[in-house]
Amino acid sequence: MSDALYTYWVGMDIPADTSAADVAAFNDFYSNVHKPEVLAGNPGFLRGRRYELAQDDTRGARGPRFIAAYDIESKEAAQLYITRNDGPASGRPVYSDGPAAWQKRSTKWRLMWQHVLNNPQSAQVSASPYMYLVGMNAAAGSGEAELAQFNEFYNTIHVPEVLAGYGFVSGARYKNMRTFLHPEPGAPNFLAMYGIKDEAAAQSFMKDRLSADPGGNSFSAGPPPWQKRDTKWRLTYRLVG
Repeated sequence: MSDALYTYWVGMDIPADTSAADVAAFNDFYSNVHKPEVLAGNPGFLRGRRYELAQDDTRGARGPRFIAAYDIESKEAAQLYITRNDGPASGRPVYSDGPAAWQKRSTKWRLMWQHVLNNPQSAQVSASPYMYLVGMNAAAGSGEAELAQFNEFYNTIHVPEVLAGYGFVSGARYKNMRTFLHPEPGAPNFLAMYGIKDEAAAQSFMKDRLSADPGGNSFSAGPPPWQKRDTKWRLTYRLVG
């Protein structure tokens, strides 16, 4: 089974000095109260998963501490969410207030993604306890022909090379359907998600990423729109709950 055709992501932070007890209360509320309310209040939302940052971008802090990913059943349901978001507040769901850490949260990302590739078809990135995320733009100024080159190379060459080179169990790609919120200089146009099979594999991968030549992999160079790509973030997350 492939990953969802549409997915809505909310990335948020809580204060760094939040106590362990307050983090636990935050997670309990998010998973057991807020997430079910989001699913119930938004037609076409199928399921939700929550992740916590395991390793930030090696170039500096770029990822929110927590991500909630909501799978959406269709383009119509995704567009309905966008329409309600852009409309009056009276047309949107009302959610419960949470504990102290919830009230102090800051939302960093709100992104709607549209599926463009799942490989292999038999595995879901969302089934893995860890996922590695790469947010990227093709070379600046790329037109339709250049984007077609970029996507063809990414889908047919680079993703299979990454799966083989790092031993990831699954991979999927999305394009940005709508950015509601993302820090400057803006959200990436494309997202790649890779599933990591277990804790040991995730720890090995994260340690490897800190080396000068991660994995010792030599990936194909790709066409010019790929060679001049702009990678916004590379982030590793673990499943919460």
